[in-house]
This record gives sequence, C-alpha cells and structure tokens, in this order.
Amino acid sequence: MKRRGFTLIELLVVIAIIAVMIALLLPAVQQAREAARRTQCKNNLKQIGLALHNYHDVHLLFPPSSTSGFGAGVWNYPATGPTDPSIHLHSFASLILPYLEQANIYNSIDYNVSSLDPVNREMASQVLPFYICPSYSGRTVSDDPLYTTTVGYDSFAIRNYVAMGAVSVLGLSGAVPAEGVMYPGSANRFRNITDGTTNTILVAETREQSSSVWIDGTTASVAARWTDLGSPTFSGNTVSINYTPYFPGGIFPNSIGQEYGPSSQHEGGAHHLLCDGSVHFLSENMDAEVYDALTTCAGNEVVGEF
Repeated sequence: MKRRGFTLIELLVVIAIIAVMIALLLPAVQQAREAARRTQCKNNLKQIGLALHNYHDVHLLFPPSSTSGFGAGVWNYPATGPTDPSIHLHSFASLILPYLEQANIYNSIDYNVSSLDPVNREMASQVLPFYICPSYSGRTVSDDPLYTTTVGYDSFAIRNYVAMGAVSVLGLSGAVPAEGVMYPGSANRFRNITDGTTNTILVAETREQSSSVWIDGTTASVAARWTDLGSPTFSGNTVSINYTPYFPGGIFPNSIGQEYGPSSQHEGGAHHLLCDGSVHFLSENMDAEVYDALTTCAGNEVVGEF
C-alpha cells in the first residue's frame, strides 16, 4: 500500500489553526489570572480592615497614619536622637501587625525609638506579602534618596495599601483640618465617623514604589485630590486615583515626592476599604466630589452611587 503523509500546505494550515487557538485562549487565561489577583488583593484589604477593627476594639480608636504629627517625616532624620518625636514615625501598617497574626514582627520592633532607627531595620526590610498586591510589578524596596542617603539604608520594604487621610494635601500637612479617619497624629473613633461607616473610606491601594515604606508613617496617608500648584487649595480638578504625578517633590521645604497616591495596576481604578469593612473597586474616572465625600468622615455630604 502506498502511504500518504502530510503535505506542506496541510502542515501550515494546522500550525495556523493552533496559532489562532492560542491567540484566542491567551487573553482569557490572562484575564482569569488577573481576576484571581484582584480577588487576592481584595482579600488583603479585608484582612487589613478586620485588623483595624480589632485594633479599635482594644485601643478604642483607630491608629494614626503616623505616630508623629503633621509636618514630621523622614526628612527630619536623625533629628536630636532616636526618641525625638519628629522622627518617631511608626505607621498604622506597623501598629496593626498583632491583629494580622504578625506578633513576632511586632515584638521585634522597638516602638520607643524611631521606626527608621538601625534597631528596627531588620524588620523594616521584610517584604510582607499581605501588604503587597499580587498585580503589583514594581520595586519592593524604596530607592528614594531620603531613605538611601539621608537615612542611609537602601532596604526599606514598601507596602501597597495606604490610609485615606484628607481631601487635599493641605489637610495632610496640617495647614487645614484633615477630613479623613487616619492621618498623622489622628485619634478618631467610630463615633467620629458621623457620615456613616458605609460612606467613608479607610484605606486605599497604591502603586507608589518609592515613598511607601511600610514601617514609616511619613507618607502612610494620602489625599483624594492630586496636587495642583495653580490652585489655591493645591487640589486638582479630578480624583487622585491613578493620577501621576500625585505629589511632585520639592513643593514644600519638608516633603517627599510621590508619583502615585491612591492607585493600582488593576485596569481602570483601585480597591478601597470602607470603614464598615467592605471593599469596593473605585474608578479613576469617578466624580471628584463623590470621592471627596467618601474621604471625609464628618462632612455631612449626601453620597449617591459610587
């Protein structure tokens, strides 16, 4: 019998069909993977929300974004010594560690001295998985000169979750009252959230990769509006979600630049944790006044659909 094999044309047709099938399936696989990453990111925020509620149960208030007050930051280092209040700078992300089943790390941190002090750097270099969004692909340690040169340490690990402290950066500086729940030196309780826990943001995602050291409170809170130097209130006319640059460096004498504020590497927006423990994905194109209203804890606004 004469055996018939594949012709070149038949082989090319089969290869073309396989290529088309791969081209059709690959986006679906990528979408499924991203959906899984978004679910994990949402779960990270839910765990942070539970930890914040448990912290409140124990201490009868939410932690401040920074244990140092307004105007204090990494730029003050080394100040007058490791116990100087201006460089105490322990962040909410550090304070809630026991409620995230991380008591070992918490107990290894010396909260009597600066978060940036050499005694705390071994822990500060730990990349904590529950503070990293699975979709994030940037640096995991800060390369900002204020850390690498002023402080003199190049292994401060970062986080992808940040407190929503105010409507504008002026609120975070103390120039005007901060309207959020957690900001530098804050001491808010549930009773202070008169707008309702279902209408107030507590924590947002961020893709900032330099000014986001998890142990440091310097930039552990962000604002609802990006920084516009041409505005009397320094407030941009759109939401800060995924806007860049969120806060250019060198604007104020004591400041640190931030490429991103509330942001993510999920397409179109970022996850936000509300005070009731729920997590919502908010669009980068949402109405700025609605985002402002969700940031304030006692603004008496009427919040519609978001």
